[in-house]
Amino acid sequence: MADPLVEKLATGEWSPERFRRHLEETGAPLVERVSADEVEVTFVDEPGDDTTVTLSVVIGPRIGFNPIDTEFAPVAGTPFRVLTLRMRSDLRFSYVFARRGPTGGGERVPDPFNPAPRFSECSVERFSGASVAVLPDAVPLPWLDQAEARPAPAVEAAVLVSELLGDERRIWVSMPPGEFSDESPLPFVIHLDGTPDHSAPSVRDALVRAGLVRPCAVVLVGQPAPQRDKELLCNPAFSRMLVQELLPWLHHRYPLSRDPGDVALAGESFGGLCAGWTALHHPTTFGNAILQSPSCGYHPDLRWGTGSGELLRRTPVPTLIADYLAAETAPIRIFHDVGELESSNTHSRWLDHVLTGKGYDTLYREFAGGHDYAWWRGIFADALLWCFPLRSRNRSQA
Repeated sequence: MADPLVEKLATGEWSPERFRRHLEETGAPLVERVSADEVEVTFVDEPGDDTTVTLSVVIGPRIGFNPIDTEFAPVAGTPFRVLTLRMRSDLRFSYVFARRGPTGGGERVPDPFNPAPRFSECSVERFSGASVAVLPDAVPLPWLDQAEARPAPAVEAAVLVSELLGDERRIWVSMPPGEFSDESPLPFVIHLDGTPDHSAPSVRDALVRAGLVRPCAVVLVGQPAPQRDKELLCNPAFSRMLVQELLPWLHHRYPLSRDPGDVALAGESFGGLCAGWTALHHPTTFGNAILQSPSCGYHPDLRWGTGSGELLRRTPVPTLIADYLAAETAPIRIFHDVGELESSNTHSRWLDHVLTGKGYDTLYREFAGGHDYAWWRGIFADALLWCFPLRSRNRSQA
């Protein structure tokens, strides 16, 4: 079923100019409800002659049960191409258009009628600069909306030279609004895969302004691309660098708390894996771990990217899960979220079962989406509310 506005374009009731003006004013994609919990979503591109277009979604080759390798179809007599997919109405997801010219060269571009949000750049290329679709029943992310409207001031940048790793990386530090001294040390969160325009400081500021979290510093740790896939995969040397080099470096420069309960280590994907593994092995440094879609199915002897089917074979228990099973319960608190459409959520549920069974103070959530910054950026607010609530230090009530 074609979208009603596309029908108007195709039949000539609307001119291409009117259709384009409507998209520029109201945005895209076009969404038409077809049942209580399903919508048809129509993506529109205007790529130029002799260019084919397909949809590329961060969460993988399909949205739910919808394959997305189909080319956009031309609307006869117009410069527009469209693709309509039926999907559940509560999704939020990042996407780009994959355009291919007549000579075979291609490019990935955001939706021209749905610009990428302010906080769309990140250290992992495939997540960067994407448009975000928010379907009508998606859970709102109000703190991200406030962060987008009122971004935090520029972060302070520096370079950390590591003798343990034999390299160097960029570090960005964002202090909360106000003046702070050594007599009032601040809680802080160290966020892996950091960039200078990361959303975390702006989300923090929105929560602080609302009086919901304690003023806390945000430390953004750059992950150089060549080393990222080695550093974040349960790497003891990288974890020691955080404890033995980064923490002293920070304490020398900023009024930060030395209480492990005031320190959180956060990350997404490989970064979430690293945060959970490092906190377990260094609980006297990190009293909180924020795991957003952690790659907790990782094991060095397992083929990467395997899903729940791997569990039917005789395979090693993934590293993070095995280490939590083997260790005594550590004095750490764990915030853990994952997308319902991620193949890795089987392992996240397994990890949560282990943590709950061992008596950890943990909060586990699943969201209506995939392995996607479109969700992580906003749910990070819930993680800060869990770690550093203003009104009560009884975290279980936060």
